[in-house]
Amino acid sequence: MDRKLSRRDLALGTLPLALAASMPGPAAEPRRAAAATRASPIRPPDLSFLRDAPPVNLPRAREQMARAGVDALCVTHPHNVFYLTGHWPQLDRMGVAQTAIAILPRDPARPPALVMHAFLWYYTHSDERPAGERLVFTYTAPAAADGATAGADRAAAQAAASGTAEVAGEGGEPAAIAPRPYRILDEALVTPRERGRRAALAAAHGNAADAGWACLRALRALGLAESRLAIDDPGLAMLLGARGADARCVPGGNLLRSIRLVKSPIELRLMQLAAVANVEAALEAVRLARAAGDTRGLRAAFFAEAARRGNSPLFMVIDQSSSEVMTAPLAEGQAFSIDCVSSCRFYHGDFARTVFVGEPAERIKRVTAATLRAWRDIQSALRPGLPFAEIPRIGRESLRRQGVDFTISFTPHSVGLFHTDHPQRSAFEPGPLPPLVLEEDMILSVDCPLGDTGVGGSTHLEDLVWIRAEGAEPIHAVPPSVLVV
Repeated sequence: MDRKLSRRDLALGTLPLALAASMPGPAAEPRRAAAATRASPIRPPDLSFLRDAPPVNLPRAREQMARAGVDALCVTHPHNVFYLTGHWPQLDRMGVAQTAIAILPRDPARPPALVMHAFLWYYTHSDERPAGERLVFTYTAPAAADGATAGADRAAAQAAASGTAEVAGEGGEPAAIAPRPYRILDEALVTPRERGRRAALAAAHGNAADAGWACLRALRALGLAESRLAIDDPGLAMLLGARGADARCVPGGNLLRSIRLVKSPIELRLMQLAAVANVEAALEAVRLARAAGDTRGLRAAFFAEAARRGNSPLFMVIDQSSSEVMTAPLAEGQAFSIDCVSSCRFYHGDFARTVFVGEPAERIKRVTAATLRAWRDIQSALRPGLPFAEIPRIGRESLRRQGVDFTISFTPHSVGLFHTDHPQRSAFEPGPLPPLVLEEDMILSVDCPLGDTGVGGSTHLEDLVWIRAEGAEPIHAVPPSVLVV
């Protein structure tokens, strides 16, 4: 039976069982039973809780928008659309950009809005989460063709001629092809699910000729057509300008990253699921390291194990290299680092360890012992208000007290919808960044890789921790800092 995870579940001794209890099928058994029945299938977690609300931390989003002096977020990058609405644009996975737009007003009296292709709203996303309080604005294609193009435009012209096009909107907006759900051959055989999808499509707020016109409709409906919008892509400003919107668009990528620093309860649950599956996949891959024989086989094992647990594998750094082309053997006496990243419904797990194949050189043992001591010193200092910039200093000071001279970066980074999910400099937002400090309900990683060579191997240590008022707690079971195979 599914149950919500509590803060208490993050205690190291109870988290694995609590997470297992939240998953259906064989994964609901205690870890020792799962280990004893390795041949049993592992089912992905039940993500139906995502139907209730999107991941966005609404109170923080509105507070940060007020601080930035913007009236709304208007976003088109897939991760930001997902964050605000719970829907990941399907066409973006196929290489088509700006297919969906999400709008979140600062004013809580104005509902959020979602702009997306009519068929995909009907075909995919109406199954994932009901519209609820959101306003859904759909689009298809212009009904009139200019006579010089073929394919879709010819179909649009035929639709207009046959009366299946919608009427034009205000301000010179062209008529659009009417949305086309599947044709019904036998009304008696239509399922309740299909009726629900068609009802969702019918409830959308009109239908426009393209995403730009649909976005303009949404802004007008929300009273935001002449407002100050924080956008995540300069193309949105061009798109809205071409449609006649008078809104002032300002860069909003780092505003969104600042909002995402502090996780909502839904995000914390997704991070827990992602992290636990990621760690378990990494441990199983390491267990198979000798059989894998080389880096290519080890990476394939991690990718496969992550997928079995419902995570999407992203990358695995092995022995200081993230190359997926290079293949190197795993030899007796070798010590090498692994850094494993995979995601659950787009939220990332991030985990790193040192692997000993048999007995390694003594010097590398001193590196791993010193790194573990330094990480423990860092973890004991993690709490709200600590500047990011202080974290590497604490680690370096620990190494100095231990009397060792190794290069360990001790790099902190927020983890969430990205492996590195805090404000970044970019060509779109080139200005200076404000200093980052730890905040409660942030998920933090501190990368502790060895930055030296010629020491008998490579090392790394990394766990995900939840920043609480009283300190930092791991969000996954914490294996030994060194894994021996």
